[in-house]
Amino acid sequence: MSNVTRKLLFSDLFKGIELDQLRIPNTLQVPDDFYQNLLDYCLERSYLNHISQWDQFAQIPTAPKMVTWLKMVRLPVHPGNIQDYDLLSRWQGVLSSLHAWGHRLLFLLNRVHGETNLYLGTCSFQKSFSSQDAIEQIREAAAGSMPGVELHAMEPEETYTQIHSTMANYRALGAITGIPSFRKDQKKGSLQTLDSLAFGIRDLQGREKDYGLLIIADPMPDEEVADTIQKMRRLGSEIHKNVNRTVTENESQGESQNKEAALGAMAGIAGGLLGACMGVSFLAGSSLMRLMSTGVGGMFGLNKQISMNFSRGISTQYLDKFAQYAEELIDKHIERLKKGRNLGLWNTGVYLLGNTRKDIHTVGGMLRSVYSGDETYLEPIRIHTLKNHSGAMEIVKNQLDLIPLVDAQEALESGFQYEQDWHLFGKAYQYLSTPMNTEELSLASSLPRRDVPGLRFVKTAVRFANNPAPLTGDAITLGKVVDTGVVQSNDYKIDPHALVRHGLVTGSTGSGKSTTCKNIIREIMDRKIPVLIIEPAKDDYIRWALEQNKILPEEQQFQIYMPGTSEIEGVSPTPLHLNPFQPGAVAGAKIDLMTRGEKLTALLNASLPVSDILPVIIDETVYQYLYLTYRNAFLSGEMEQPHTYPRLEGLKTVAKEVLRMRRYEQKVQENIGASLETRFNYLTRGSRGKILNVGISTPWEDLFGRPAVINLSRITNEKDRALIMSVLMLSLYEYRISAYEYDKAYRKEAQKNRLLHLTVVEEAHNVLMKPHGDYGGSGNPQQAVADLFTNMLSEIRSYGEGLLIVDQVPTRLIPDVIKNTNYKIVHRLTAPDDCQVMASSLALREEQKSLITALGIGNAIVCGDMDDAAAWVKMNLRKEKTHGI
Repeated sequence: MSNVTRKLLFSDLFKGIELDQLRIPNTLQVPDDFYQNLLDYCLERSYLNHISQWDQFAQIPTAPKMVTWLKMVRLPVHPGNIQDYDLLSRWQGVLSSLHAWGHRLLFLLNRVHGETNLYLGTCSFQKSFSSQDAIEQIREAAAGSMPGVELHAMEPEETYTQIHSTMANYRALGAITGIPSFRKDQKKGSLQTLDSLAFGIRDLQGREKDYGLLIIADPMPDEEVADTIQKMRRLGSEIHKNVNRTVTENESQGESQNKEAALGAMAGIAGGLLGACMGVSFLAGSSLMRLMSTGVGGMFGLNKQISMNFSRGISTQYLDKFAQYAEELIDKHIERLKKGRNLGLWNTGVYLLGNTRKDIHTVGGMLRSVYSGDETYLEPIRIHTLKNHSGAMEIVKNQLDLIPLVDAQEALESGFQYEQDWHLFGKAYQYLSTPMNTEELSLASSLPRRDVPGLRFVKTAVRFANNPAPLTGDAITLGKVVDTGVVQSNDYKIDPHALVRHGLVTGSTGSGKSTTCKNIIREIMDRKIPVLIIEPAKDDYIRWALEQNKILPEEQQFQIYMPGTSEIEGVSPTPLHLNPFQPGAVAGAKIDLMTRGEKLTALLNASLPVSDILPVIIDETVYQYLYLTYRNAFLSGEMEQPHTYPRLEGLKTVAKEVLRMRRYEQKVQENIGASLETRFNYLTRGSRGKILNVGISTPWEDLFGRPAVINLSRITNEKDRALIMSVLMLSLYEYRISAYEYDKAYRKEAQKNRLLHLTVVEEAHNVLMKPHGDYGGSGNPQQAVADLFTNMLSEIRSYGEGLLIVDQVPTRLIPDVIKNTNYKIVHRLTAPDDCQVMASSLALREEQKSLITALGIGNAIVCGDMDDAAAWVKMNLRKEKTHGI
């Protein structure tokens, strides 16, 4: 038969036959309910929704556990920006360490009577470890990960009073389940903390509510975690097969008019999943099992014949959204558990304690806002308020244990065995708890970041140098190095001879700077190096020196000078005499009166109100006065030291003669003479006159060659103190030069950069204040002493003299005090400008600068020229042999 004939005959066979009438409709239903219930019951754990309705939880017999507690007294925070100290990551480090050791963690936040207390408890699941060993390891882990934290080991009496007795008073119990997670749009640990809970809650009348948050976290062994991951992977593999399904319809017709429709589907979907992954007795009788085990599919077909041959195929693609979402959740849970294998996975019970069910609801709502984050949908946060007589209270309060998800009545009727695993993913899911990795647990127990009553926060979370410059030979130990608030074992030492390059000690009142200075002074005196203390205000050092004299050998006792006072604590101070014309010099050395006169002239012109011609007249008066007294010896430049020197009062007579020789008009002469007489009289009367208008100065050896204290607190005028200080410092400078040039042994030691004498200037702003200029010729002795001191700082170290400047306000001092001092010891300062100038001089980072305002008493930031960087030092408190020091 030809092709044309065959075609015509074949088409004729189908005349009057509609192919649509031959189609068999597909009545197969895709098993959506299986995956929906898998999501609800196994992954999102919706079976927890009705826990609050349970009447009785089974009391599972367990061996008693000995729990030891620590009280968290204070937490470290960054002194500047609280966000710069990652407390959350450090807390995760503590938790990870505990997991590695296999210790149960108990975290208790107890808010009682308006105070918040944090407690860490533990017991070990390892027989080789006692609870005491475990708590010691917690302390070590916390100190290592969160330097500066203070933990108090609680005695049994304290544990009973502060923990057990307060927990016994609570009458309501709740639980929180679900997976805490962070919010990606916020920095970790910034808002998701327990601050709101630690701050407390109050009713409309302002009355404080008592409540507690108890977290019980049991470390899960790695093999258990790995087994759970394997179960989830197997389940995920089975689910993946059914995410996309294809249904095919085939129709065929031949000459016998055969019609066949066949529908294919994956046989035994539910049975395969349940057999591969679930196969457990708990689910067998449950509604979940009944829903998922509904018979599905097989091969369905229908066969009809027509005596013709014709075929047509139709395929339909089905996407099961429930299966797809279940697969996604499985993958997310696997990722969580993999993180748990890194830092630890915990079976975590979060329990709320309060006096009323309303309190439980309130605290639970606050916690939900803290715990809920971007990934919490994996298992939503649920708040369960448990019935008072359900037995849950006894499990949590008395046994400090996790609540098992076993109904006591049903277990009794069915003979359920407590050790039986009924959950698809294992025993950890059979408690009123949530398996959490360490990251999630750190959020659940996120430490507060704010000061609250009962919990202190110290701004010590700053790193400083831990390795001071190594010193060989003799050294003074200032104290112990501190890092992030923790006192280290290594000492901070200074070379006593490095003080020849001077030092600055600063700090606010009561910060410990005077104690630091006294320790340095005693250490220097122990090395037989004389010390001069100049005290412009107060009388602290005078009284300290008098106490020291009671225990010091006679040759090392302080000589006491206190102008304006005849007696202090039963001791008569030695009179202080400073003849301005007498150069400072060691015994037997020659002096240069001409140079001294020039320096004195500059000092007087700076100190007295002078203008116009007066400075020239004063200069000529001083020159003539010394020349008329010593004649050729004065002109020779160097001369032997005389037994006496001219007094200041003699300047008035010489001034009149100088004016007469200048042949001024009588009126001009009288005016200038009256001005000079007034100024010279000023120098010779009152307390300053008793010091300056003398024939011979106090022996320089007594002032600069042995321990001495000069107290100027009774000199009330600042300009007078500055003038006396100028004469004193000028004489000290000259004395050191004289000793260097005259005494070969002294010069040899000075050339080795050794400290041969130390001068301490306490409350230095009284004499070394930054000058504000000389207005209208009124005289500015502060400028004179500032200029003199600036020169001394630069030059006097070459002669074996060290200067230790002490003051509360460094910005008030002349700039060279900060620039030209080697050792800088900075105690607590509060003014921003003071902090800034000292931080710059110490080359501190911004976060280190912030610590200056938070330093505790006796703590200081120290840096010298041999240090690589500044160190934080806890200063030693020197033990004296007598009281009151």
